[in-house]
Amino acid sequence: MKKIYYSYSLIACVVLFLVGCAEMNDKHDEFLARGETVYIGKVDSVQAFPGDGRLLLKYWLSDPRAKSVTVYWGTNDSKSKALTVAQHAQGEALEVILGTADGLTEGNHTFHWISSDIHENKSMVHESFASVYGDLYRSNLLNRRVVQTVPADNGDVDITLAGASSSEEIGVELFYTQLDGTEVTQYEPQLGTSLSLLSVDYTKGVRYRTWYKPTLTAIDSFCTETVKMDIIKTVNVTLNKPTLSVNAYWDGGLYAQPHLVDGITVDGNRWVVVVDAVIPNPWIEIDLLGTYTISSFKTWSGQNANYSWPTARFDLQAWIDGSWVTVHSVTSNTNPTYGNSFPPVETTKVRFYAYGDVRWFEAAVYSLIRY
Repeated sequence: MKKIYYSYSLIACVVLFLVGCAEMNDKHDEFLARGETVYIGKVDSVQAFPGDGRLLLKYWLSDPRAKSVTVYWGTNDSKSKALTVAQHAQGEALEVILGTADGLTEGNHTFHWISSDIHENKSMVHESFASVYGDLYRSNLLNRRVVQTVPADNGDVDITLAGASSSEEIGVELFYTQLDGTEVTQYEPQLGTSLSLLSVDYTKGVRYRTWYKPTLTAIDSFCTETVKMDIIKTVNVTLNKPTLSVNAYWDGGLYAQPHLVDGITVDGNRWVVVVDAVIPNPWIEIDLLGTYTISSFKTWSGQNANYSWPTARFDLQAWIDGSWVTVHSVTSNTNPTYGNSFPPVETTKVRFYAYGDVRWFEAAVYSLIRY
C-alpha cells in the first residue's frame, strides 16, 4: 500500500510542476511580446526663478539620448508643457518660462519632469517645487511709513521714515519737481530711516512707492501703489501782517506795534505797553489776511536786546464765528521766550490779550501747512 501511495504523490508533483512551467512560459511570452522597458536618464536638477505671474525654470539634463522633456503641474498633473531639448554643452542649463498663458497661477506648485528619447522611451520622474507671485502678494505689500518731513525755505526737505516692514524690501522710489522745473525720479536702494531731497518745489507735491523682491532669485520686482508724501511745513502766519493795538504812551518809534511781527526776535525794537488806569489790559490784534488753521505760538520778551521781563499772564485768542475765542491761556509765566501748542482752530485773525505790562520783541503764531 505504501508503494501505491508514493506513486500517486510523485505523479501529482510532476503534474503541478508541468502546470507551473506552462504558466511561467505564458507570462514570459507576454513580456517578450510587450518588449523590454527601457528607461533613459531623468532630469538631473531644476532651479526656479519666480516672477510676477510667471516662472523661469532652469533644468539640467546630462543624458544625450533625451530629445524632449514634458513638465507637469496642477491638480493630478492636469497642466503640462512639452519642451524640445536643444543642443547644449555638458553641464549647460536649459530654460523654460511658464506663465498665465500656460495656465500657471499664483501660489506654490509641484512640478514633475519626464524626459523622452526619439523612441518614446521615458525617464523616471524628477520632482521640483516653486512659487509664483502676483496680485495677492502685491496686495499685502506696505509702503514705507513717513514719520516726519522738515522742509526748508530753499526747497531742501529732510525726511524721517520708519524702518522697513520686511526683509524683502529693496528700495524706495520718489517722484518730485525741482525748483527749476526739472521732473525727478529718484530711486533709493536699501533705504535707511533718513533721506534728504534737494531743491524741491514741494508745493507741487512729492510722491513715492516702495519696491520688494519676494526672493533673491526673483526675476521680477513688485511695488506698492504710488502715494503722496505729506510735506508739512510750520509757517509763521503772523509775520509782517497788519496789526492793531492799544499802545497808549508808547505808540510809535522803537515801541510801535508792527515790531511785534517783523520777524526779529531780539533787538531794541519792541511792542511795549505799560498798564495804567486807561489801559488795564493791553492787547494787539493781527490780521492774517487769509484763513489758516493755527495750532501753536511763541513769544519773546525783554529789553536792551536781552530776554527778560516775562509777561506772567496773557491769552491767545482767535476770531471764530464773529467773536474772540481764547485758544490758550498763560498763567504764572516766568519764561521770557514762552511758546506752546493748542488744538487746531481755523481763523482769519488772532489777538494777544495781556493782564499786565508787555515788553515783547516778537510774537509768532504758527500753522502746519501740508503740501
